Amino acid sequence: MKKSITKEELMEIIDYLDPKIKQSLRNTHFQEREDLEQEIKLKMIETYEKVSELDAPNFEEFLLEYLKKQI
Repeated sequence: MKKSITKEELMEIIDYLDPKIKQSLRNTHFQEREDLEQEIKLKMIETYEKVSELDAPNFEEFLLEYLKKQI
């Protein structure tokens, strides 16, 4: 049973993490902060899309397959 989040939920997560992103960007040059912030947010979206497409087994499926191999 796969539950993916909506685009709105993903944007809420990114907004929630925005203060931490901005805090981390204080270590970069002022002129590059805005571009880097956009890049970080874009990478977060791209990574979510990539990971959400993976067809990984849930824990029960994994455990059943593992136990079958042990026999």
